[in-house]
Amino acid sequence: MTRIELPQVTLCCVDTTARLPWALRAIRRSMAHIDFGDVVLCTDAASAATHELPAGVRWSEIEPLRGIEAYSHFMLKGLLQHVHTSHVLIIQWDGFVLHPNAWRDEFLAFDYLGAPWNDYPEPWSVGNGGFSLRSRALLEALQDSALEAMHPEDICICQTHRAALEAKGIRFAPRELAQYFSVEDGELTAEILGFHSPCHLPAILEPDAAKEFLDSLDASLIRAHYFGSLLRELVKHARHRPDLEKALARHRQMIRGAVQGLHGEQALTPQALGACKAMIRYGEYPAAETLLRHRRRALGSRWAEPKLWWRMKVKSWLARLTSMSRDGA
Repeated sequence: MTRIELPQVTLCCVDTTARLPWALRAIRRSMAHIDFGDVVLCTDAASAATHELPAGVRWSEIEPLRGIEAYSHFMLKGLLQHVHTSHVLIIQWDGFVLHPNAWRDEFLAFDYLGAPWNDYPEPWSVGNGGFSLRSRALLEALQDSALEAMHPEDICICQTHRAALEAKGIRFAPRELAQYFSVEDGELTAEILGFHSPCHLPAILEPDAAKEFLDSLDASLIRAHYFGSLLRELVKHARHRPDLEKALARHRQMIRGAVQGLHGEQALTPQALGACKAMIRYGEYPAAETLLRHRRRALGSRWAEPKLWWRMKVKSWLARLTSMSRDGA
């Protein structure tokens, strides 16, 4: 594969969490076939001291970021001083360069480029920040004190302050181009430069690394925004990969244990409802039934949410019928 030369682009990862080893893997993957003008890891001194940086990576010390809100504030107001090229490619532990030959020089004509969002209409449908290309001009514009730093940072840039930034001359890439730059919750193809979302890691990583990632997950996963998409991808790819079939079985066991702990108000959160719908959609019927029972108990009605209940019962019955037909064939 021909190496790509991008002297005007800094590859940057900001991470002060326990996921730093995965962030370093993401850096290595992104550097594998691209020569960047600079590569910088922004992390705290304690984290940097316990990990060996890949060759060619510059460490830029920052204070530990206490939570995702602090990360957003840093990306909006603190990143500028760490970038010395005209553009910066932001990656995270769960997103990196996948197909370097998909790079297009026209990406550099814009000040912000991220994966398309499927839930927002134009012109606000491009923005995912976990794998994004940003210009130094954008970072400078964000220093305006009138532009308040808010979480999440990509929504803040691409929606909340978009009009104000465009008034300063900042250009956001159109969806037609962004679809070739990155993907979040969608299909990975060879035409896309990179991605951002943990849901894609099991299919992308080598079997041992995929197992290590899945084994690192715990019951808190059921509250994660990517719970449904990760379950979907595991179910899809496990049909063709024995290693993922075993991982899916462990994953389902963990889900059932996590659901047992959701009671009262915890069973009624938007995250719990989303998890319940994902379980029904992707075949985790025992856990979905348990969670629906917990939700009914919390709502004080044995007949609450009848549509969800019947959807789960019908899909479960059809799945058993299909399995019986297959076994009898």
